[in-house]
Amino acid sequence: MNTIHVEQKESALRVDRIWGTDTRLHNLIGPFIMNPVIIRMNGGYPFKNTEDHIWYVSVKNRNMITGFLSVCNGHICNDFTWKDNELLATLLEKALSDMDTGTLATFMAEEDEVPLLEKFGFNEERRTVRYIKMVKII
Repeated sequence: MNTIHVEQKESALRVDRIWGTDTRLHNLIGPFIMNPVIIRMNGGYPFKNTEDHIWYVSVKNRNMITGFLSVCNGHICNDFTWKDNELLATLLEKALSDMDTGTLATFMAEEDEVPLLEKFGFNEERRTVRYIKMVKII
């Protein structure tokens, strides 16, 4: 597990990098992502996980989850940050820095996330009713 420490909003925040099959992941985010309120906030969609997912989980204090995203084969998915674009930027920065050069990174963004993704060099590829597919070659 790799951990980086970031100062954010006057309190220590850490970002844990965890493989999808690591039992620490389930202990850390399981209760959070199974909360019906969180699932509703995620549009009713469950969070998906495989052995190929790498999770970036932001944790405040001992174990208060403030957000997360996962990466699987260049696809950035399972992002949940309470609409906090500063936190999303922190997680994206870490995830993108771990990707190999030449990787096609994709992100299914909501409208309010597009300006941030453009700052990271993503370009719009396609729009659907709810999401905008953003892409970038690392």
